[in-house]
Amino acid sequence: MSHASQTDSPTNILVFFCDQLRIDLLACYGGRTVRTPNIDALAAEACVFERAYTPCALCSPARASLMTGVYPHRHHMFNNSSPGYSYCEHLRPDMAMFPDWAAAETEYETAYFGKWHIGPAADLFASRFDHTHPRPGQSDLPFLASSHWHPTTNLAPLVDAYGGGRGGTIALPMERFPDVAAANFTRQFLRARESKNQPFCAFCAFPGPHSPWLVPESFGIRHDPSEIDLWPNRCDEFAGKPLNQVKLHRLGQRGRLKSWSDEETRELLACLFSYMELIDEQVGAVIAELKRTGQYENTMIVFTADHGDMAGSHGFNSKGAYMYDEIYRIPLLIKPPGPAQGRRVPELVHLMDVTATLMHAMTGEQPESMGQHELHGESLLPLTAGETTWSRKVHYGEYHGDWYGHYSARMVTDGTWKLVWNLSDLCELYDLENDPQELVNCFYDPACNEIRDHYFQLLTQEAERTGDRHVALRDPAVENESVLPT
Repeated sequence: MSHASQTDSPTNILVFFCDQLRIDLLACYGGRTVRTPNIDALAAEACVFERAYTPCALCSPARASLMTGVYPHRHHMFNNSSPGYSYCEHLRPDMAMFPDWAAAETEYETAYFGKWHIGPAADLFASRFDHTHPRPGQSDLPFLASSHWHPTTNLAPLVDAYGGGRGGTIALPMERFPDVAAANFTRQFLRARESKNQPFCAFCAFPGPHSPWLVPESFGIRHDPSEIDLWPNRCDEFAGKPLNQVKLHRLGQRGRLKSWSDEETRELLACLFSYMELIDEQVGAVIAELKRTGQYENTMIVFTADHGDMAGSHGFNSKGAYMYDEIYRIPLLIKPPGPAQGRRVPELVHLMDVTATLMHAMTGEQPESMGQHELHGESLLPLTAGETTWSRKVHYGEYHGDWYGHYSARMVTDGTWKLVWNLSDLCELYDLENDPQELVNCFYDPACNEIRDHYFQLLTQEAERTGDRHVALRDPAVENESVLPT
């Protein structure tokens, strides 16, 4: 057992983990509408990572990557672990998870409160976290047996309906709302530890702002839909884009998938923005508890999300078989213990780097593996300390399918260009500097052939580095012969 971090004052760790949060809801990423004073205050004292990404824009694969430190092609939770359509409802049993490593290698007290969604809730209760929220029967909260924790009208009746009843307020007391419950369980844990010397690593996992965008009636919808601007890329003609996206968009237009009018979109965004403000209040309440109990100065605070949300961009909702920045970029704030060190960090990082960072903070040593598997991330502590050397120049992302179909895609980006390789569909190439809304697919433009080939090289290199054999199926001749449908 390593005791490298067990000094007189080992660092405590608190992780705020949101579900489906697009970065432009936050002021620290350029948002101008949603009021998040508590997250803004945290960002002012933290390292704000400007180019953070998820490995896969689906809840379960991304969450499993955080807990294992590897890409989905390694941990094999390829899609959402939802009964009824998932083909991987549990994480593969031979994969070590973060709580397994922490129990074996550190003296840290570990805790997890809120949305799990790496298999059923029973898998969380059976994990090696020292503390979790109550099990069913230990509390009368009706969502404890769920792996999702999303607020729905099953919890309480709808009071004020927005967007055709898809959002609004429900007749539920604040303390019984899932996100508030996650924060309250975290606060109770912090209070119980006030007199302990043992360091802790605790996760406060909010189920929001994932839809449905419902809030308690007493909190209310705090934005006027008529004053909300639609996203600049709300409308996409999908010219020269993958047939998969064209079909999904048409299914939405025909009512077979969720599709909103502009008016409904404004109403639902008002609900989303209000939900995010509720979460901000809970972040403030938990941080206030840290300060009240005297643990704030010695606690590293991480704020991040599993992935983003289309929320109407490109005419899509939620997430799916596409790799736009709205769902692949994530917020990432890290406040080291001690005095404020607010700074912006431009390097490309991803969710598995958070895993390595937690391990580094807990042992004082740069980790390379967890159990029997190597990590796909690197510790961010050097970057939070002001170092500027960072070897990774691109981000590699993947998608393996969901109930939209088993549709494999891989992506590589350096923030300037983005290449998306779709094995069984048209590929995509976006000039992010001149087309940040990703509306123009340049892949089949002969003038971009050299750029396309360069990013294919980067894609192949990243696939080989992380052991993703899927990209071995790429054949440049096949891509060169592909033609746009007329």
